[in-house]
Amino acid sequence: MKQLEVNLIKNVLNIRMFERTDFKNLSLNLVDDVSSVPLTKINEFPIDDPDYKGYEFQIDLGEFLDDRFKRGLPLTDESSSKVIIQSNYTIESFPSSDDVQSEPTFEEYHTSLRVPFKKKWSLDNFHKVYDSANLHFLNVYVTKKNALAILIDQEVRPSQYLRHRMITKLDIHEKEMKIKGEIKLNYFSLLDCHVEMIERGGKQKISFPVKIKSAPIKSNKSFRYEYEVFIQMDYVLDYLKNLKQTEELSLDLFFVVNLNQNDSSSTFRVGNPKFLVDYFMKGELASFDSQNNQWYSLVPYFTLKATNLSFTFNVYDKEAYDYFRSNKNNWNSVAKSGEEKDIWIIGERSYKAQDNGYHFFKYLRENHPEINAYYVIRKNSIERRNVDPLGHVIFFNSKEHFEKVIQAKYICGTHHPDSLYPIRSKEYIKHIKAKKIFLQHGVFGTKNIAPIYAKSVNEFYTDLFITSSPKEKGIAMTDLGYSKSEVAVTGLARFDTLFKNDIKVKRQLLIIPTWRDWITNAEQFEQSEYLERYRALLFDPRLKAFSEKNNLKIIFCLHPNMQDYIDYFKDVPATLINQGKVDVQALIKESMMMLTDYSSVAFDFSFLHKPVLYYQFDRNRFLGKYPSHLDLDNELPGPIVDNLDNLFNELNNSAANNFSMEPEYVTKADSFIANRDTHSSERIYKAIVNLKNKTLKQKVQDDPLYLRIKRRFRRSKHYFPTMKKLYWIWSHTLPVKENQILFESSLGKRFEDSPRAIYEKMVENNEPYEYIWVSNNNMPLKANPDTKVIKRLSFEYYKYLATSKYWVNNQNFPTYITKRKEISYLQTWHGTPLKKMQHDQTIIEGRDDSYLKRVTHAKDQWSKLVSPSPYATSAFRSAFQYDGSVIEKGYPRNDVFYSSDSNNIREHVRKDLGIPADKKVILYAPTFRDYEKSGKKFVMENEIDFEQFEKKLGDNYVLLMRQHVIVASKLSIPAEMQHNIINVSTYPNIQELMLASDMLVTDYSSVMFDYLNVNRPMYFFTYDLEKYLDLRGVYFDFEKEVPGPIVKTSDELLNAIANNETYWDTYGALYKDFQNKFIPFDGPNTAETVYKDFFK
Repeated sequence: MKQLEVNLIKNVLNIRMFERTDFKNLSLNLVDDVSSVPLTKINEFPIDDPDYKGYEFQIDLGEFLDDRFKRGLPLTDESSSKVIIQSNYTIESFPSSDDVQSEPTFEEYHTSLRVPFKKKWSLDNFHKVYDSANLHFLNVYVTKKNALAILIDQEVRPSQYLRHRMITKLDIHEKEMKIKGEIKLNYFSLLDCHVEMIERGGKQKISFPVKIKSAPIKSNKSFRYEYEVFIQMDYVLDYLKNLKQTEELSLDLFFVVNLNQNDSSSTFRVGNPKFLVDYFMKGELASFDSQNNQWYSLVPYFTLKATNLSFTFNVYDKEAYDYFRSNKNNWNSVAKSGEEKDIWIIGERSYKAQDNGYHFFKYLRENHPEINAYYVIRKNSIERRNVDPLGHVIFFNSKEHFEKVIQAKYICGTHHPDSLYPIRSKEYIKHIKAKKIFLQHGVFGTKNIAPIYAKSVNEFYTDLFITSSPKEKGIAMTDLGYSKSEVAVTGLARFDTLFKNDIKVKRQLLIIPTWRDWITNAEQFEQSEYLERYRALLFDPRLKAFSEKNNLKIIFCLHPNMQDYIDYFKDVPATLINQGKVDVQALIKESMMMLTDYSSVAFDFSFLHKPVLYYQFDRNRFLGKYPSHLDLDNELPGPIVDNLDNLFNELNNSAANNFSMEPEYVTKADSFIANRDTHSSERIYKAIVNLKNKTLKQKVQDDPLYLRIKRRFRRSKHYFPTMKKLYWIWSHTLPVKENQILFESSLGKRFEDSPRAIYEKMVENNEPYEYIWVSNNNMPLKANPDTKVIKRLSFEYYKYLATSKYWVNNQNFPTYITKRKEISYLQTWHGTPLKKMQHDQTIIEGRDDSYLKRVTHAKDQWSKLVSPSPYATSAFRSAFQYDGSVIEKGYPRNDVFYSSDSNNIREHVRKDLGIPADKKVILYAPTFRDYEKSGKKFVMENEIDFEQFEKKLGDNYVLLMRQHVIVASKLSIPAEMQHNIINVSTYPNIQELMLASDMLVTDYSSVMFDYLNVNRPMYFFTYDLEKYLDLRGVYFDFEKEVPGPIVKTSDELLNAIANNETYWDTYGALYKDFQNKFIPFDGPNTAETVYKDFFK
């Protein structure tokens, strides 16, 4: 018996389902933001199970489409083109047996109809349905969360039904390659499939058959298959000969899968190798073309971001590739023969010579002729003319290229070092011993480059990372994970000519957008918003009028990665520039104004103190899931627009200002460059020659295999017993470092609270300590780049605990840790106590029997305890049974409320979170419940009715949701409400959130006491007041003393906030009493007062 059967017969959607008998008035509707259309219930019937009942529903989807468009319902974005199939029912609740007078209650439910994958189900004949005029269509599909839904005028995503893919084995030989792996599909079984190799940026492709067989799987919603794919060079040779090989060319592999009972084919990349498959991958495919006397080579590699399998395609002359083949076992001898030659390899992309590589090479050739510096470029590159006069040019893929890269002492490039290698073969690369210098190809920050250039990224290696300012260096350390010694502030080599006053500014507007990584072929480009937006801009009559009025020439310059699509703009009324034929830096210097989107050349332009305008119509997609390194709205050196109306307003404003840069943008631009001079290359050279060799230990620690083994050991059952033993050994053998201080906050999850405030004040005061921070991110480096950041419970964690003279924490270190007598430990705690704790609790929920013993041992390690008030001191001593020293001077974390920068912080946070200036902000920050657990983790159900919030307060308020740090449950906010309801649980500093807010909603959290410092209303949402007070208890009369309304339902809370005019009249006196009792010492400079007391 199947609980759900769904099929499409012609245009009619039929749903047959079984549901519980206590689900009354069951109905199904097609629902979206603008309409709700019922399905016809054609039958109800009993089944063998008396607890269930059968139903049949149907709807003609063709008629549904006709009716929808006849009524002119909007279809403007993805949300309005998606229709869910909603199940509606009521459940009757009966009163308890001792309350016979009460009437039963009925509660309505509206949920998505989901595939019950733990039961039996079937989905049949899913196909595209058209309206009667064949103008519109729809697809019935299953979402990633098992819900049935419909897409209108949209195709189902090519990877919609892909659950998993993995490459389990690669066998690579010169003539053929075998790929083995597995794929798992959801909901629909595989009918047939093949693999396609497609040129990146183009349309040419070739297909390969796939051997496929079904494999067992423990899932009722998935189908598992094992596959084999053979790629033979003889088969692909003619295809390769037809490819246009003028630049680096990648070929990508795609599965094309046809599904049973579904006319939507699935297309997804071949990839996701097992770690060892990737790590030990070696070999390349090659075939000799005797007619043209050259070799065709395919080298497999895995992409950086998604570990998809691709191939680098190259063509070599016979001499070069024969040299490579003959020396596969002789590279050490080749390297040794060049040891005394001081060889430096310089370059950019294989076809480029006008950026930082060219400028640094020119500097070396003119100023250090004693160095054997070589520039690598393709023989047929138009930009070769730039480097030919300098000599020492190596042709890309030549015999000399293979030789000199192996012999090089330094390899200096603007991109991934692989782009300067003659081949990406791992067997070749492992013999390259040169230090890698990342010259960069622009000031970074706008787009998050961590997935590509972070230190942790597999196969991106650099020994020195070149930056242009302390700000950029800080980002390289905090966000990308490089150490201080691995990053140099020198300026980019191209700045040497950028700041030469040798080109006259012309009356021209330079439009120069960057590329889009999701556009990889012509078909995608043709359908892209990028093409639509820029053609609309260039053909807009307002641009022509602007140009004529201001006597400006319009220049449109595509990014090198978009050059394949230049023909799509050949008819635009502007001067179309093909990079390579024109020096981009010359365009920058001669242009009067720049219009870009996210391109790093905007920084170069701004360094000349000329106006930049940013056109960011697709910011969310461009940035992707990784946030920008910058606060774009506040740090970029120019105004930002997302539509043409605002764009032309800003262009006209700039013209009215005579195309001069506003002073505020001059200041912002200057923050990204340390030296506005012509000596960047000289500084780069000095940084390189002073670069120290990595130790063997550093090399091992950077090796991906070592990191993999380390992670596996960290997850094993042997890890913690081993660490406990090592800690004991280190504590009894290693000396304590007298000037070393270790900080931890919130179990290492957040850089916040009093430990952060103390640390930042100590750094500000230049206190002579070596700082160690336990943190999941590199945020502590922003205050001090010399700070050592370690992970909680890591190998280093135990060693630094054993050797640091001082500890600072706002919670406990592992309770099994015993502090050495020489160590001093400052416990700042994490809040004023409201709820009873530890020894004051009558009943301790959610903890095991050894809890009190463990936390008492942890307390016994404290040297001093920070307290904000006499009230808190009394509670601490009672709860912890603590009789040690107390620093009763206030909480350091609250210094921020008295900072001269508090208003700026408020505005910055609100902008960062996208909060409109005219909206009030509610911060909801509840504590956890001991009695709400799932396994060993604390969880918490949200009790605020988001829909009611939207209806009652959504027009005027924004709700910030802040879960407690130890709560593990995920907060779910409907996508359509995320503009007004924002999850800030991971925001690093709750004090900043308090400053940004206009009122606080809490329950029993100590956040209420800190919030007294901002002097704004508080509301106490205590839906479980009696239970909480009964089980936990509190240290004062909660219901009488708290300075705000106590509410028990979401409705009461929202009404209280909506009617807040009398708040201060009602609670003003209580608020003042609360402040006097709980924050008598909070004020400026508490952090300094506390740490100086600690060190006495």
